[in-house]
Amino acid sequence: MGVLKNLKTTHFFWDLSSEFIHLLSFAGIICAVDQMLKSAIDTEPESNFPREMPHTKGYVKIMRAHNPGFSRGRLGKHPEFVKLSSVAAVGFLAGGLQYLTSFYPKKYKLRKIGIAIVIGGALSNVLDRIVNGEVTDYLNIQLTGLKTLIVNIGDIAIYAGGIIYALASLFGKDE
Repeated sequence: MGVLKNLKTTHFFWDLSSEFIHLLSFAGIICAVDQMLKSAIDTEPESNFPREMPHTKGYVKIMRAHNPGFSRGRLGKHPEFVKLSSVAAVGFLAGGLQYLTSFYPKKYKLRKIGIAIVIGGALSNVLDRIVNGEVTDYLNIQLTGLKTLIVNIGDIAIYAGGIIYALASLFGKDE
């Protein structure tokens, strides 16, 4: 009986379904797009910033900011903690995605997509932290009634993926 239980556990770690690979590929595309934009922003001269993003009526500006911490610079004075906890979070999310795709291949589609989107955004920010020690932000979003935000596509993906996951969990439409 114990051998069968161990085989199920081994199945989880080694069964990389096509669904898991597709979702990780989707996450990789999000990460790659954000990394390309960050690279373009980081190589532009300082004199190009800030500038208004076309067709946004002044609500979005292109800027360049570097954040050594989490959202809004939290824990920026502890870069190693930020880096290690970010890597751990991405690993945890990837493990959760692997679990869902392995044990529930025909269920929880929206939740899986939400997790994949979060992984893509988080991975891009983790790569910045590892390579540069800080995350490049480049979109200054100004919404009436809210504080000015400076984010990147990775941050937007983290928020959007989290919202998708939360809504799918709350309303259970993907079971």
